[in-house]
Amino acid sequence: MKAALTSLRGRLLIAASAVLMAFLGTMGLALENAFRTSAIDALNARLLQRVYGLLSVTEDAGAQVTLPDALVDPLLNQLDSGHYGYVLNASGQVIWQSQSAFDQALPEGFAARLIENLAVGASDQGQTGGVGPSMRYFAFGIQWLGEVHQGRYTYVVMEDERLLSAEVEGFRTRVWTWLIGMVAALLLLQWLIMRWGLRPLASFTEDLKAMGKGEHESLEGPYVQEFRPLADTLNRLVRQERNQRERYRLTLADLAHSLKTPLAVMGSVLQGKVFGASQVDEMTAQITHMDQVIGYQLSRAVIASSPEAKQAVDSEAVLSGLLLALNKVYADKSITVSHRFDKGLCRADPRDLHEAWGNLLDNAFKYGRSQVHISSRVLVDQVILLVEDDGSGIPPEQEAEVLKRGVRVDVKTAGQGLGLAIVSE
Repeated sequence: MKAALTSLRGRLLIAASAVLMAFLGTMGLALENAFRTSAIDALNARLLQRVYGLLSVTEDAGAQVTLPDALVDPLLNQLDSGHYGYVLNASGQVIWQSQSAFDQALPEGFAARLIENLAVGASDQGQTGGVGPSMRYFAFGIQWLGEVHQGRYTYVVMEDERLLSAEVEGFRTRVWTWLIGMVAALLLLQWLIMRWGLRPLASFTEDLKAMGKGEHESLEGPYVQEFRPLADTLNRLVRQERNQRERYRLTLADLAHSLKTPLAVMGSVLQGKVFGASQVDEMTAQITHMDQVIGYQLSRAVIASSPEAKQAVDSEAVLSGLLLALNKVYADKSITVSHRFDKGLCRADPRDLHEAWGNLLDNAFKYGRSQVHISSRVLVDQVILLVEDDGSGIPPEQEAEVLKRGVRVDVKTAGQGLGLAIVSE
């Protein structure tokens, strides 16, 4: 029982079954009561018709009325039929009884009570009670006005209560048999409907389990209309979690790559072995830059793309700072740099500019032979940066590949294959 209550299908089935059985049980009791009432009304109507039948064969025989021994109604002529007829005079004596009542006397005190309480032209009906089998009776009082004789008489017809009970019991058996069959059929139908109706929920649950085991990357469906918003929300949450995890992984790689240039600058300073004020300032600047890079990469791991408005950045100042650092890193290559910068401000995150432009310029210095030319144009909604060098370049068939993370065309030079991927991002 406890296991059924922990299941949605079990709870619905138990609740619906309880309501169904309560409804059909109440309906069965109501039908039984209605049938019993109808059967009693039909019995009383039948008894009244028998009284009229007895009156129709009554004759004036001088001192009292008389009725034939054999009647048209065969039930009144048959012993132990459960149907009886009597005629009482004014003093309560039985002056006539049907052949079926030869061995069935009236209950003690019954005749006296009828004579005392029943007026001429009135009728009475009910149960006899007392000792012996209970009887349903109908009594009718008359005043006989014959040519020879006049007097008061009471006509009484009875029917064994057991006949009515047997009729009601037969109806009860049939009704409850049908109701129990209906309950069983409806419960089965209800179970089938519930199984069919809850099948989308079972399918949804199975897909959730499969996604939890890694068999599916998302909830693919198709699902019923009620489950689509839930599936879309769960898929969105899973994608966000997966993207967040991927961003953490990539950020670590980006962080290592971003620290490469400041570390190279510091290494070149350390090779001088003589530390003056300018070398200390340079190392301090690079350490500050490394701290900014770490903070920047951590923020990227949390927010992939900030919806907030970007600040105004002087693109020329950013490029000048990057060229100053790269000239020190690649001082041994004697790279000649020519540039033409548009003056103006652009809306961007300065950390994004340092990261993207720094990687692009680093590649130019690394793979250029002796010359690098840089030009920038500041437009209304974008900045165009053109970097050219006199290196061997990238084969056309590999241009798309080098933008992917970890892909390196030049395997001889140290690197992680992340620079251009970061620029593209």
